[in-house]
Amino acid sequence: MRLLLVMPTGLQVGYDDYFSASPLGIETLAAHARDLADVELADMRGNKGHDVEAHARELLARGPEMVGVSINSAPHTNYALALAEALKRDRPELIVLAGGQQASFLTEELLGGGHFDAVIRGEGERTLCEVLQRGGDFRGVAGVSWRADGGVHHGPDRPQIEDLDEVRPPARDLLPDRSRYRMGAYRVEGVESSRGCPFHCSFCSIRNFHRGTWRAKGVERVMRDVDGVLERYPEPKVIFFADDNFCHDVERVIAICKAIVERKTDAYFWCQARADLLARRPEMVEWMGRAQFSAVLVGLETPNPRLLKGSRKGISVEQIEKTVEMLHAHDIGIWGTFVLGLPGETPEETDQTAEYIAKTPVDVLQITVATPIPGSDLYDQAKAAGDILEPDWDRFDFTSPTMRGQLPKKQMDAVLHRAYRRVYLSRRFLKSLFRRRTNLDRLRRTAFRVFWAWIWFVTKDYLASWFRRRPAAAPPSGPARGDDAPAPEPGTSTT
Repeated sequence: MRLLLVMPTGLQVGYDDYFSASPLGIETLAAHARDLADVELADMRGNKGHDVEAHARELLARGPEMVGVSINSAPHTNYALALAEALKRDRPELIVLAGGQQASFLTEELLGGGHFDAVIRGEGERTLCEVLQRGGDFRGVAGVSWRADGGVHHGPDRPQIEDLDEVRPPARDLLPDRSRYRMGAYRVEGVESSRGCPFHCSFCSIRNFHRGTWRAKGVERVMRDVDGVLERYPEPKVIFFADDNFCHDVERVIAICKAIVERKTDAYFWCQARADLLARRPEMVEWMGRAQFSAVLVGLETPNPRLLKGSRKGISVEQIEKTVEMLHAHDIGIWGTFVLGLPGETPEETDQTAEYIAKTPVDVLQITVATPIPGSDLYDQAKAAGDILEPDWDRFDFTSPTMRGQLPKKQMDAVLHRAYRRVYLSRRFLKSLFRRRTNLDRLRRTAFRVFWAWIWFVTKDYLASWFRRRPAAAPPSGPARGDDAPAPEPGTSTT
């Protein structure tokens, strides 16, 4: 069977257009499926545009008998639905499957459109192989939901993979052109060392997707994957541990760092970690510095203790500030992520968070608007309360307001843009463009170059606003409408 696995983009310009990491999900699926099928991969992100019809023609030209679309982000949902429709229109007999985190929580919606034949729920390696072993027959397979006889049917949940060392290394050779997987001067390749997260952040779906578990690969297996990247790609590189919670097992992290130090590589390493775990274990941070971890993505979220508690983040402002200090002391940069518009946040608190962001010495800044993504507890709560403004997945882009009580789009954009400008155009950032002494300088310079198009956009928008200003007109007699309308209070209706 000819199997084509697809990493989708969105219908609109988004984060994928600035930076895309290698698609570990479909590469890992391909490593397992290639014994049972003739497998090809297609990554539609980056420089391919957003023309669904053109993409469908490109994919069909490869002659697949089965297409699997990996949907892991809400903004990819509408594109995936449109792509499946376009594929089926030209090739009705084609088997079209969906999988991934987003697909697992939107099974009924994806199958209800009539263009996806089945959805693989949860981890897909073993499920996809069983479907292939059965010649493409997915009916009754554990971990699969399918469309038949005018309805949607669900097979039983498939047990999780207990020993992740059994998961094969990703089939990177099936995507030989990896020129887009870069950040500045560095190739970026992902390595998975664990899956899941046991914490309860309300806005995250990782815990529910992995059923509350955290499972890890052994140190030796992790280092085999690292060695594979080091040997395959000799140019300057970053190896990104794509785990959702890399530092959960402190002793394992230290062992991995020691193994990296022994290799005397010139590669840099990135990971994701929680602020509280880093703050409590300074010896782990020290070893990460020795192993050339040049960036750690940390969810700093908000300086408001009430909102931290309400989102069940489980960290404190003191831990946030200690983490920033510790990482910088070991020449490790901070990819800091913040959230605006959490439930119950007032407009004044949104502004206060933005002011805090501008003063926090992060080295890469990422600000999102609290978004009730399917699979998260926040989604269930907002849906039950009727707080989701519009069920359009293109708006679930983590920069747009999607819940009642959040600032309207124009006001939220103004807050985000102001914070971005104050960080990326700060003296410490601009000085780093001309220095090469430390990892922090290199990271800031890399971030500035990669996100220059975005930085220039928000700067031009700010400068243009000075020329657009007019004397204030008399207030309208009725309530405002559209993006300038005040955000409705929770529980109220705009109709």
